[in-house]
Amino acid sequence: MDDKTTHDTAPDASRFERLVDDRPVHEPSPREKAFSAVGLLALVIGLPVLLLVLGAPPPIPTSVPSLGDFARQLGVEDLITVLVAVVWLVWLLFIVCVVMEIIAARRGGLASRVPGAGPLQHLARILVGGLLVTGLVAGPAQAATAVDTAAQPTVAASVMAEQQLDLVEDVPEAPVASADDSLVGKKVYTVQAPVNGYHDNLWDIAERHLGDGFRYKEIYELNKDRLQPDGGRLELARLIQPGWDFIMPEDASGLERVAAPSATPATADVQGADQASATAADAADSSTAWWTGAGLLAAGVLGAVAVARRSGIGRRPDDDALDTEALLRVAASQARSALLEAALAQLARAAESQGSTLPSVYSVTVDDENVDLRLAPAMPEALPGWEAHEGGERWRYVAEDRRELEPGTSPYPALVSLGLDDLGRDVLIDLEAAGGIVSVGGDDALAAQVTNAIAVQAATSPWSGSMVVVGAGLPDGLQALDDERVTLTDDLASVVDEVAHVVGAEGEPLVGRTSRRPLGSSYLIASSYPLSEDVAATMGRLTGGERRAVSMVTVGDHPAARWRLSIDENGTLSAPQLGITVSAHRLSEREVAGVLELVSAARETDRGLGGDDDRLPVSEPPRRVDAAAWAAAQQRVMLLGSVEVAGADGPTDGRSELLAEILAYLALHPGGVHPTVLAGAVWPRGISADVRDANIERARRWLGTDAQDAPLLAEDADGRLLLGPEVVLDWDAFRTLVRDARRAANARDEIDGLKRALHIVRGVPLRHAGPGTYAWAHREGTVHEMTALIVDSAERLVELLGDDGDPDGAIAAAEVGLGLVPAHQGLWRDVIRQRHARDGAGGVAAAVARLREALGGEPLEAPTEELIAELNPRQHLDLA
Repeated sequence: MDDKTTHDTAPDASRFERLVDDRPVHEPSPREKAFSAVGLLALVIGLPVLLLVLGAPPPIPTSVPSLGDFARQLGVEDLITVLVAVVWLVWLLFIVCVVMEIIAARRGGLASRVPGAGPLQHLARILVGGLLVTGLVAGPAQAATAVDTAAQPTVAASVMAEQQLDLVEDVPEAPVASADDSLVGKKVYTVQAPVNGYHDNLWDIAERHLGDGFRYKEIYELNKDRLQPDGGRLELARLIQPGWDFIMPEDASGLERVAAPSATPATADVQGADQASATAADAADSSTAWWTGAGLLAAGVLGAVAVARRSGIGRRPDDDALDTEALLRVAASQARSALLEAALAQLARAAESQGSTLPSVYSVTVDDENVDLRLAPAMPEALPGWEAHEGGERWRYVAEDRRELEPGTSPYPALVSLGLDDLGRDVLIDLEAAGGIVSVGGDDALAAQVTNAIAVQAATSPWSGSMVVVGAGLPDGLQALDDERVTLTDDLASVVDEVAHVVGAEGEPLVGRTSRRPLGSSYLIASSYPLSEDVAATMGRLTGGERRAVSMVTVGDHPAARWRLSIDENGTLSAPQLGITVSAHRLSEREVAGVLELVSAARETDRGLGGDDDRLPVSEPPRRVDAAAWAAAQQRVMLLGSVEVAGADGPTDGRSELLAEILAYLALHPGGVHPTVLAGAVWPRGISADVRDANIERARRWLGTDAQDAPLLAEDADGRLLLGPEVVLDWDAFRTLVRDARRAANARDEIDGLKRALHIVRGVPLRHAGPGTYAWAHREGTVHEMTALIVDSAERLVELLGDDGDPDGAIAAAEVGLGLVPAHQGLWRDVIRQRHARDGAGGVAAAVARLREALGGEPLEAPTEELIAELNPRQHLDLA
């Protein structure tokens, strides 16, 4: 990979060429239309007429030149002849360009490049575009089509898409809806009127609301030939009119859904089927495709959620939060996060081993392969494991030692990702390096969302473990991320004074990170409020222009700011002082609420679900798979552990993980799935129909055929994909066995049934699923349901085996649950009891040691402490 950094200003050439070729042009003004018509007519007709009037006809040879003609001296007439020939050749080349552009425009695409045409073809494209609008080159434009790229539903919509198809099929055919009716339940963008010469265009609309200008093709496909309010229709991607309403893809953000004023029960079902999630927040409280590039931000949030889930099952998050989790899983760059974490850990170890001062880092860029540090001042001699470039202004990580950071040891806990640069790299800044206030100016609403994202990162990133976040004006409930590290206040001045007191009590403000205690705290004050003079003055004393353990981010420009960031209405964040321009990470209050709901739900216990004897209910499996059917099955889809498809022996072309996800989705939806719904789940970022169908066919060949040589992956009469009854799912078998065990006539039969059920479990459901995969399973709540029922069954079996006098069996059952929820103290208390029954006080000591390791520093719950005190008082005193 090249060594470009965020400081480069030269655009990537290949990307620039794609922009020129693919970007739809804006709607020309009336003046531009007139100039286009006149210009094209002048060049096509006027130029040859002018040449003929001037006596310069095309120089057509009348004989074959001799050798003497080539040897004689050229005169003025010869030069004029050559010039006339060049002019006529240019005119002919221009005519070719015009013809090709007209043909391409009528087809709704862009013409291929004419060799050697260059600016002539560009001019022809502009002029023909103007004539298209005037109607001089209208022709059969209704036949225009865009590039064949299928617009796929996103993961947030795929969950309900199957139900949509069912509902639509069950409702009698209705009259054709009007243009307004067709928008109900959809996210809609209305083309804006020109402002200061700027005209809305599909490219910019896609960039603002989908995060990628190239996705304008999806908008075109959703809206081509739709009747618009003015009676027009979208025929060419480049020709749109103010006031037109465009249906947008489901992952578009910053847009509201169109609500129906009223509906009969029948039509209400159809309209409800078209809605994949709750109504979006208003534009001021939303961000542009916030999840598409939020790799490091998403990885940190998911890490915090995973930590919260280690201690128990928790309740099922609400649907909006499950949507958020699915999008986070699609977006998360776990590999980049791990790479950066390893690089920071190695840098700290290298500095310690060398007895050297850490480099003064102010920004970091991370891609899939490299970590680059930006230094000021430069250090030409890099530490071991790093290479110095650009005279020591940039260091690149080259070490092979890639161990994770230990808690509290990050050399730069105030690193936060601002967003993605033009090369798709995450760009981070070290807030402590600012030596003062960092302001986020521009659009206040978007600046507040940037501040939200910074605060959430500081509370969740693995390298920010020693960070304490103090928020003023941030979304309510943010302290739920970590109530020991996050504090919200309405009195910013008093909190800043308190931080000043704490920092002063710890000693002199720190200039170098090497002199800090390993577990010392770094303080981030994040404010959406304007700063008072007193607060700014106190921050000035705390920082004073050097690297300190205190940093501050505030919304709005401030005269005392050391670094000034600015965000525009398109979500582009720039930091001119640092040479940084990125597509910003942002979190609206709605998105923050989704994150907080995930964390809160993980920490709460909800057993009141209507089951018998306060037990979790067991959903009825769509296909009953008892012990005999499971043992006899030749083809098995197994999700309770690492994802496997047993019995599939066809070719995979190296795509076994993808094909397994396709089959897993079909196995969990045995009623049949339309290919479009499948694509929306498995490929949440979108996929073309031909690639989708090719992979479905690969999955069909991989799974094989039944005894009658019929494909085990078949299609019904309506085109829905479904698996044959010979293919069994371990989740169906598990639920069948648990339901049978609960109906058992006696404890012995229940024990046998639960043992058979837990024997099917091989580990964490969907273990080792690749990045961005199986997001649909989290959105549907399937993973939560699997985990909850497995742990519930393990707890019940421990209880039964304990009463039956089988401590070894009880411990083994508890271990199954702990394999899914390692810090579940209820199960650990079961283990401690059974170890005591088998091994006495020594068994309790061994179990408690393992428990401490599993908790990773988290405190013991009161019932756990009481149990230890009861069974092994001496160890309890040692723990105290």
